[in-house]
Amino acid sequence: MGTSGGAGDARAAVSALAEGLERLAGAALWPLGDGELAEVAGLLDQVRRLADGQTVRLLGEVDSRGLPGQDGTGSPGAWLRKVSPTLRPAEAAGLGKQAQTLYRSALSPELAPTRGAPEAGALRVCQARVVTDTIEKLSPPHVPADGPEAIDADQVTTAQVMLLDDATRLPAADLAKCATAIRHHLDPSADDRLARDEKAQHRQRCLILSTEASGMTFLQGLLTKEAGAALRTAIDAWSAPQPADDGTPDPRTAGQRRHDALQRLAETTLARDEVPTSHGSHVKVIVRVTGETLAAAIAPSGPDQIKPTGLPPAELDDGTPISRQLLARLSCGAALVPVLLDDLGNPLEVGRTLRDYTARQRTALIERDRHCTWPGCTAPVSWCDAHHVDYWEHGGRTDLTRGALLCGRHHRYVHATGATARLVDGQIIWTEPGSPPESPPPDPQRWQRQYLQRLTRQWLVPRRE
Repeated sequence: MGTSGGAGDARAAVSALAEGLERLAGAALWPLGDGELAEVAGLLDQVRRLADGQTVRLLGEVDSRGLPGQDGTGSPGAWLRKVSPTLRPAEAAGLGKQAQTLYRSALSPELAPTRGAPEAGALRVCQARVVTDTIEKLSPPHVPADGPEAIDADQVTTAQVMLLDDATRLPAADLAKCATAIRHHLDPSADDRLARDEKAQHRQRCLILSTEASGMTFLQGLLTKEAGAALRTAIDAWSAPQPADDGTPDPRTAGQRRHDALQRLAETTLARDEVPTSHGSHVKVIVRVTGETLAAAIAPSGPDQIKPTGLPPAELDDGTPISRQLLARLSCGAALVPVLLDDLGNPLEVGRTLRDYTARQRTALIERDRHCTWPGCTAPVSWCDAHHVDYWEHGGRTDLTRGALLCGRHHRYVHATGATARLVDGQIIWTEPGSPPESPPPDPQRWQRQYLQRLTRQWLVPRRE
């Protein structure tokens, strides 16, 4: 691939761009007017488009020199990951594939208009990918080179021009819909090819779950059409806003509501034992915890009782630390198995699964409560957990008089604040934090000592000799 400038021109241009952005990082934004902020935002978007377009051009040069084969990376995308290790694999692979199509494939001459648009920053790489994929599928060998099903080259060129024009106004998802309509108009066998594409997509399906440094889980993947439709339908059904009875809007963002809906899907499945067994047992969430930490977590707690203890945190099975509040909340369900550790982190015993309400008991709770029992909340029963009013670990009974339905948001709130409840004439009455207690609160230190003494007897299965 040829260049028109000197060997140092490209490096100098990129260095100047980086220096300009560094100067921007040190510049105050508050003096800018509203219109100037919008102008700067537009310029930054242009920089992103140009940077991605030039990255694709650079990868085309890398591929033309055979560098991925020489250093063992094998592909332009993998080569990019080697020099930019923090780049996400899917993003690097997409840029590499686009470079191969635009600069190294048999269609490269025909794709010159599409190639020039992202280079000039006039088109996003994701939009260019829609155009190149469409032109590929309208050209041999995807369609016959001759015969009644062959597509005239001039029509393919016209399709490229139309899509490039549409790309100036449409995001990639809407552009893809236009591309599909063009394909079906020009290719009489497009539906058969669509079926083959779907088979190929089935092979490409993937889901990646990785733990970030913060302990949160990053989710990324490609779902087939049917899997995506099923997941989207389920999440949409459970992610509607939940305004309060007085009309106060749901404070959660749309993304947060979808997150909560996905969490509810997983928790509901685990609670109903609808997952495959592993070595004869239903899959459960494993938590590694010392006895002292567990005792502190399950002791009655309120905002004034959650104090530093110097104890190590509990950990999920992948090593992610969790707070005592989260440990206590997890202990309400049946999907938790505690693994007690000694002071050196070695497992002492594996606890039995914490007791949960049976399906018949939950049905009775649903009939009684009808929705979340927190005052003013009408979240449907499908969003609710069966909460132990007296935690089972504290000696409470798993029966209808000691259970209450709580949606995920208020379940977290109850565990975080230590709110209490009682059953009065068939109705759950909650005492909010700060309200006068009906009796003096128990001494948390006494409770912790008692719980720790009872752990082996009440929680743990006998050791097998």
